[in-house]
Amino acid sequence: MRFASADEIAHWNESVEQLPGGGEVWQSREYGQVKRFQRYRPLYVVGPDFPPTLVLEKTIPVLGRLWYVPGGPTADGVATTLEAARKLGEFARINGVFLLKIEPRLDKDPGTLDRFRAAGFGPAVRVLPNESTILLDISGDEADVMSRFSGSTRTKIRKADKLGFEVRRVETTDEHCRIMYDLLAETGEGRFELRPYAYYRDFWRTFAGAGRGQLFLGYADGVPVAGMFATVFGTTSGYKDGASTRSGSLPNGAMYRMQWELILWGREHGAEVHDLIGSPPSDRLDDPEHPLHGVGQYKLRLSKQVTDYIGVLDLPLRSRYAQIWKRLGDPIARRWALGVRKDVFY
Repeated sequence: MRFASADEIAHWNESVEQLPGGGEVWQSREYGQVKRFQRYRPLYVVGPDFPPTLVLEKTIPVLGRLWYVPGGPTADGVATTLEAARKLGEFARINGVFLLKIEPRLDKDPGTLDRFRAAGFGPAVRVLPNESTILLDISGDEADVMSRFSGSTRTKIRKADKLGFEVRRVETTDEHCRIMYDLLAETGEGRFELRPYAYYRDFWRTFAGAGRGQLFLGYADGVPVAGMFATVFGTTSGYKDGASTRSGSLPNGAMYRMQWELILWGREHGAEVHDLIGSPPSDRLDDPEHPLHGVGQYKLRLSKQVTDYIGVLDLPLRSRYAQIWKRLGDPIARRWALGVRKDVFY
């Protein structure tokens, strides 16, 4: 096990895209670059019989180094993922890490969790937005993809076009990014924590500049009333951000027409799966108290099939420090990040 060379980092995405499922966008080089905004240090770990893995490192005062693996490690099946996690844990221990957080894309299952518990891992608080999500099959031709939607959804998409709603693929200029951010702020209105403008701008520009992201703005009568940002990595596109005006000027079906444009763009870039990135878990789809209930209702009209992943798993490497972090450090850090930096900690 070792850290990747400069040449390996330069070709990082190509290596990750060779992993099962085409890799995770959260394991991309671009994501590592963007997370510097939150004071992470991206580390790229490689080794024999080990999947290339992006690790985000933070140095915690007094306690030391914390490692977090977003959407990984990526391996084929529970046994190989568990072995990769074990190897990474040993490498982290050698490097003085007090806590390793992983987030493998394994289906949620009590038996799987038991196997990780036996290896020293324990469940932790969600970090990525798609711990539960909806994955759309966008393979085949356009007619095939459209036919997988309900009749009412297809009608909404067509109605938006008839009403003159226009979806534009735009560059990530400051003007366009500001429009998108203002729409996010209008959509949120205190219902969710909005990260600083600079974070969104850097994310959108970094991914768009690498050809792995696209900003979309929707116009009604020449006025921007909706926005979305999509990513693509391997064979999966993703609905990363979405927002719309609450002024009442949004045409009927507009957000479904926007999503259709994201799907078309993803297909143009080789995507066969479209991740709607975030949903209430399958056992809480009808719970109005869940924070994702509203957006979940929108996404469920595109597909009723929800995928639940196992979520974040913590491996304490220095037991005393890890306990201090869990009981005191983590809650304080989360509150400090929101209160002082107006951002999430992870």
